[in-house]
Amino acid sequence: MASYEYDELEKLYHNFENPVAVLKIGDKDFADNKCELILSNIEVELTCGFEASAASFCIYNGFSEYASKFEFEKLKPYILLGLKVQISLGYLDQTRTVFQGVITRVNFIYENQENPYVQVTAMDVKGIMMACRFAKQLKADNYADAVREIFTRTAYQKLQQNRMLDLEIDDTPDKQASRGEESAGIRPIEVLNESDYEFVVRAAKRYHYEFFAHCDTVYFRKAKKNKEVLMELSPKKGLLEFDIGYDITGLAEQAEVRGMDNGKAKVIQAKQKIKNKFSTASHAKSLLKGSEKVFTDPSLDSKAEAQSRVEFVAEQISYRYGSAECKCMGIPELVPGRYLQLAGLGEHIENYFYLQKVRHVIHSEEGYLTYFEGSACALDFKP
Repeated sequence: MASYEYDELEKLYHNFENPVAVLKIGDKDFADNKCELILSNIEVELTCGFEASAASFCIYNGFSEYASKFEFEKLKPYILLGLKVQISLGYLDQTRTVFQGVITRVNFIYENQENPYVQVTAMDVKGIMMACRFAKQLKADNYADAVREIFTRTAYQKLQQNRMLDLEIDDTPDKQASRGEESAGIRPIEVLNESDYEFVVRAAKRYHYEFFAHCDTVYFRKAKKNKEVLMELSPKKGLLEFDIGYDITGLAEQAEVRGMDNGKAKVIQAKQKIKNKFSTASHAKSLLKGSEKVFTDPSLDSKAEAQSRVEFVAEQISYRYGSAECKCMGIPELVPGRYLQLAGLGEHIENYFYLQKVRHVIHSEEGYLTYFEGSACALDFKP
């Protein structure tokens, strides 16, 4: 994924004036509907967390006042459950796809003294992955290949054939261990009466991996892998509102994970110091000195896995420190899973934040705005 300059985006998007949305449902462009249906209130919520990304929009003018009922045949091509949804946002003649998924919910809403409308909700591929539960042993001998095996199911193969699904799956640390003489000690990998979604989330948590989808691509990768800064925003460059905070509550000087090798009756453990800068003075450091957070994990198999897990725990602790909740001009290029620089806010306030949630909103009253949430693991942090 590329990096962007705000000034170049401002020029590309005609000073961020005259926002537009392009909605495609199935193989139809909503703008081509001949029934005078009206599209309104588009919201796209993207995340690099384990929850699914989702989008919603409202369709007006599909209710007959004369017959006092919704005109289903008129609405049908745009509201059927399971139809593919693609949303692109931008300005005038320049748009970028920000969401791709399928319709998972439809609400027909009639309120007193309000125009009746249909609210359509779509989810990304994770919505499909939540559908069924399985209990079986997989052929794969490592979790990366196990995740790849999950995506060989018929439903996902059809999505890939229709160019609706692409996979970027990184190898997990156990892949190397599953080869050679050590392979005899590898436990079989099982789906434990869980959905595909639950299994992949479990695999991701095991190795401190991210599992999320953006448009047609599913990512299963080491957390915060992409260190490239997406762009810089400031009050002079698109940033409209912000709430930035730094909090030492819940932090610790050291993280530790423990497990048990039952075969050898031996404790497996790993420790990691958290050396991040949390203050310009020594006060915060002195308060945290000697503090430790200990986590037990019965699924640990080896010292190497314990080390991988403690890195995850230490990072989770440190990223509680800095938070940013912001509103800016509608920028389609803003996506979760990337670092963003917030500048021009004052010394020790401005920082680099990892985007965890991004919400694109187009309403008739306010136009196109983007809201985002990010976190930072240290003061004056740089990825």
